[in-house]
Amino acid sequence: DDDDDDDDDDDYIDLDDKAVANFKAMMGIPEEPKEENDDDDDEDDDYPEIIEDSDLSSISSVDELISFATTKGEGVDPPSTDWATPLELSDVAKALESGVCLIANPAKFCDDFAVDKSPSLALLSKFGLTLPPPPELGADRRADLLPVLILLDRHPLKGCHALLLNRRTGYLIGDLENQQLDEDGNNSSPPPNLGAFMIQPLWFGGTASGGDQSNSLNGLDMVHVCPIVDGAKQITDDGLFHGGDPVQAQEAMNDPSLERIMTGFDFKFFVQSTRWLPMQLEKEIRDGSWIAASVSKEVLFKSRDRLGAKRAKPLWTEIMELLGGEYKDIRDKLYDDQ
Repeated sequence: DDDDDDDDDDDYIDLDDKAVANFKAMMGIPEEPKEENDDDDDEDDDYPEIIEDSDLSSISSVDELISFATTKGEGVDPPSTDWATPLELSDVAKALESGVCLIANPAKFCDDFAVDKSPSLALLSKFGLTLPPPPELGADRRADLLPVLILLDRHPLKGCHALLLNRRTGYLIGDLENQQLDEDGNNSSPPPNLGAFMIQPLWFGGTASGGDQSNSLNGLDMVHVCPIVDGAKQITDDGLFHGGDPVQAQEAMNDPSLERIMTGFDFKFFVQSTRWLPMQLEKEIRDGSWIAASVSKEVLFKSRDRLGAKRAKPLWTEIMELLGGEYKDIRDKLYDDQ
């Protein structure tokens, strides 16, 4: 039962409720009790199947379903934009540029992978984990808890700054529409009109407070694929951007100069972030805690929502498969019992 599995995860992760409560308090948003709705699953039975099961057997995400619908009948497979390439780390400091992805090595996060000693509690707590994710959770759920981050900045004196990519808060941008507080804790002007983003999930960037203070979102970080957002910084060669004006971004999405019209799903919003002291991340990489890689924006932005009864492939899992070789072997070891 998937609901039981979700409850089990609470024993190993202690990030969502606490961080959301702190953030909502900062924004002046009152806490509201959540309501459970278990009736939705039953309603699915009222709809007939209109697509052959065999056609959908390889589809594991909303993005893949959209691609299937738009290419069905054309007879030509579009070129793959899903790729990941491991980085050469003989010079760690030189390799750590904006846009580099950091993928957790299970040997430093899971007891059954550990060689010399158990995973560091300090490392686990940095990502809201209270215990190493055990095999009993199942491979996909363990993979969801293994951190995947994108590096935003590395400064020799300030350290490294990154965003955790695979942890949702359970809230949407529309949940933050109440009043914001200024630096003194007083009521400030209402938040900007972000109608195009209201149904976008709010993601956890990590356990460190603070975020991008240059936009009107009061500390939220915005990562996106729109090249004409004012104030945005390009962080990957294939067109991933950080920051910019979220209000102007809503107009930029429909600019006719773009290769395609964009939607709110081309943007991700993060509360809090992940930070390392100077040389701390470099040491963790040398200790084997992280695999550094370049990953396509299509993989990083792929929807991981459940598709019917089928669970979407975790981001960690897909990247390790795309990296191939020894990295796929690590992935296979995690999934050995599946």
